[in-house]
Amino acid sequence: MIDQETLQAYRSRWQAVADIEALEQRTTSVAERWRQLNALVRMAAALGLPMDSDDHLDNIVRQRWTRLQEIYLSRTERPA
Repeated sequence: MIDQETLQAYRSRWQAVADIEALEQRTTSVAERWRQLNALVRMAAALGLPMDSDDHLDNIVRQRWTRLQEIYLSRTERPA
């Protein structure tokens, strides 16, 4: 049986991990997220996992990513 102090320490450690992961998610660029998504898709294809497709939902996701990319690029690209 685990005592309260040990249990609290365990929870605190995992909360610290969750906090770091949340920070990493907030600071990850759109370009890096896009690379990560593409890597996952390639891995799924290489493993032969079924890639069920809903064209309507795929189009919505593509439109959102395109819009996010446009916003990101408009804020990062400065005229020379």
